[in-house]
Amino acid sequence: MMFTDYNQCAAQLADIEAIDYFFAREIAQLTQSDNDTAFMLLLALSQAQRMGNSCLLLSELAGQRRFDRADEDESGFIFAAQDVLAEQAQLLCANEKLAGKLRYHDGRLYTARYWQFEQELVGRIAERMTPLALTAEQMSRLTALWPALFDVTARSTQDWQQVATALCVNRVFAMLSGGPGTGKTYTIARLLMALQVAWQGELNIVLTAPTGKAAQRLTESVAAALAQFADEPALAGYARSLTQPAMTLHRLLGMPRWGIQSRFNQHNPLVADVVIVDESSMIDLALMTRLFRALGKDTRVLLVGDPMQLPSVEAGNVLGDIIAAFATDSDDVVDSASQKQLHALCPHLPALAVQQELTHPTVHFELKQAQRFSGQLADVASAVNLGSIEAIWPSLPELNAAQSQQVDGVAQCGFNVIGQAFNTLARQWFGSIASAESLTAAMAQLQAVRWLTPFRQGDWGADVLNQRLEKLLAPGEQRGFYRGRPIMITENHHGQRLYNGDVGLIWPDEAGVLKAWFAGADNQYRAIPIMRLPRHETVYAMTIHKSQGSEFAHLLLFIPEAPSKQAAQIYSRELIYTGLTRAKQGAVLVTHQAALQAVVARRQQRKTGLVNKLSVINR
Repeated sequence: MMFTDYNQCAAQLADIEAIDYFFAREIAQLTQSDNDTAFMLLLALSQAQRMGNSCLLLSELAGQRRFDRADEDESGFIFAAQDVLAEQAQLLCANEKLAGKLRYHDGRLYTARYWQFEQELVGRIAERMTPLALTAEQMSRLTALWPALFDVTARSTQDWQQVATALCVNRVFAMLSGGPGTGKTYTIARLLMALQVAWQGELNIVLTAPTGKAAQRLTESVAAALAQFADEPALAGYARSLTQPAMTLHRLLGMPRWGIQSRFNQHNPLVADVVIVDESSMIDLALMTRLFRALGKDTRVLLVGDPMQLPSVEAGNVLGDIIAAFATDSDDVVDSASQKQLHALCPHLPALAVQQELTHPTVHFELKQAQRFSGQLADVASAVNLGSIEAIWPSLPELNAAQSQQVDGVAQCGFNVIGQAFNTLARQWFGSIASAESLTAAMAQLQAVRWLTPFRQGDWGADVLNQRLEKLLAPGEQRGFYRGRPIMITENHHGQRLYNGDVGLIWPDEAGVLKAWFAGADNQYRAIPIMRLPRHETVYAMTIHKSQGSEFAHLLLFIPEAPSKQAAQIYSRELIYTGLTRAKQGAVLVTHQAALQAVVARRQQRKTGLVNKLSVINR
């Protein structure tokens, strides 16, 4: 073996953690191998999965120096040519003593766990590729009520919300994607109504999202969209039947606080006709596989999300991979059966081009036109997605310490400005929470503003920012729990109906007793005794990852130097795009042009085999 212990390994190789070393050592000991290439492959595989990849792509490793330190020219390890790596990978996988712990396929090395997840997910998607046949009666009901759902005036430009609704209504598997403000919730609400119209209200429809905050937002936004049908006699009853709140995926699947075995699985499937999953880009490979495993054979599923956002924290880029696998020659083409169905329901829309060689129905529908997210915010988000902010940077006003930092649109300032005006800014952004006249007003202020940062650690990380803000805003004798303290739950607690990512506020009740308040049903707030709170933390500032599924009127987005080389690996255009698109009205970028350009030039491209495996369906 190359190294006698972990300390020696970590001293010679950069970016190695204990789990990488002990994984490689265990495999090497099981196989009684002293081959350096094999050991380094195993280290690289563990690191790759730790960084969110489901596999190790050998072509990107071959002939490369890895695990090197920036200040040491000869550090790290130079990997052999691809054929040598492939030979070693195959020898490892063929070793009987490993009992199938590793898999090698198509130039990719996997642990068996992630190989099986990919294989199973592909198989379960393939089972759902055949649409349901709509009866003449169902088509008649949909046609009659379509004008109550959409504008049916003839038009020359395409209405992708109508296209998605018309074609998703009988899909067993489909995906709805789009950036912020493109009308995903609007489309979901109309699809819900179309489903209930076609099946006369007999469907059991479940709404779900990966986090408590995302589920809450989904509940609120769908309810608001459905309220538009309250005065439509033919639709009001259906709208009232769709009031069940969305739940988190973990709660839907019955996943325990500890462990990974869910209550609902292939042996005990969910009782649901339709499952609609919002914020699907946040779902990792393992959780997505468990979701599909728990679907009944006739259960339909719609994945909704923005593939340009950050992928999941854990391994995989599932939504992005599935969308890529089912990409067509053009965004404006469908299979012939889909065009026929679209014309029957929406003769007022322009016809879509037909791609004759498609062997499967169109399953991905992208909303392209921003309905709400527009102006400078949309322009900067688009520039970030394209990987270059040089053209748009000069148009961003530069703020100084004397100016208000809550702006409409996008502005920028340097860290020197924030340093000079930190106390003023803190009171300006958050001081009105504790001084609010009521819980409702305080909650509204809390939900309107947030500071976002890529990191937990470092001078501009969430931990230090929250400590500084709390020291300034909280009277010393009341630190710990005080009026106006914003908190975020960091572990699921099913008994209290609190979930990782839920945000609440410490506020006195009518008797003056401090309690933790969280959003409840029907725009009401529910109180939790402080002593019954699960683990939580102060949340004036939060990481961009934790902000997914949330929206704020205004935000301050810190883009500092990474506190470590390992931390720098999370920097990407997807990270900045995700943070920026949490803003509804305005954002201030705390950075400088060169630093931001370096970040957005980097893409977070995870290595998986899902696209290749799914492409078999697409042939």
